[in-house]
Amino acid sequence: MDADSTGATHDYSRGRPAGRAPRRLSRPPLSSVGAVRALFALIAVTGAFLLVLSTFTTVVEIRVLTTSELAGQDTQISGGDLHGIVLVLVAGVALVALAGALRGARPAMIALATTGGSALAVVSVLDVPKLDDTGEIALLYENVSASASTGLYHETVGGALLLVAGVGFLVLRGARRSRGSV
Repeated sequence: MDADSTGATHDYSRGRPAGRAPRRLSRPPLSSVGAVRALFALIAVTGAFLLVLSTFTTVVEIRVLTTSELAGQDTQISGGDLHGIVLVLVAGVALVALAGALRGARPAMIALATTGGSALAVVSVLDVPKLDDTGEIALLYENVSASASTGLYHETVGGALLLVAGVGFLVLRGARRSRGSV
């Protein structure tokens, strides 16, 4: 075939034509699907961060009258005290699942949602029953109360965000499949 029959005007195997600048590859704008995927990824990373943070923050605070400062008594119970490093491990699994979900793997999306459910189960089973437990302090003092503190909210919101991100990735994948653009 000659150059005229294919519409080719130059043989690019020998370099670019003289006087012609190299063409720059421009980055395509972020599509709406890409933006939603990025949003779900940000939600998942935030959820994992909150789970790790909750391990080191106070989940239950014990008060005597209006103070939680008692000499020789531990009145602040952290997430680590209640459930060890379980939520840190769940956050790690969530980040690995997020990497797979970003690649479009359905099992990873399910795993991401499952990590959120697992975190919420840990909160429900291990932490919530201890919210009003005053422990030995009630034996020593009167008017003792225990209540939830910021750590409980961190772990609850973190688990919910992971669940939302996982389900969101699944819904987005289903919508893309139904339109035929996998």
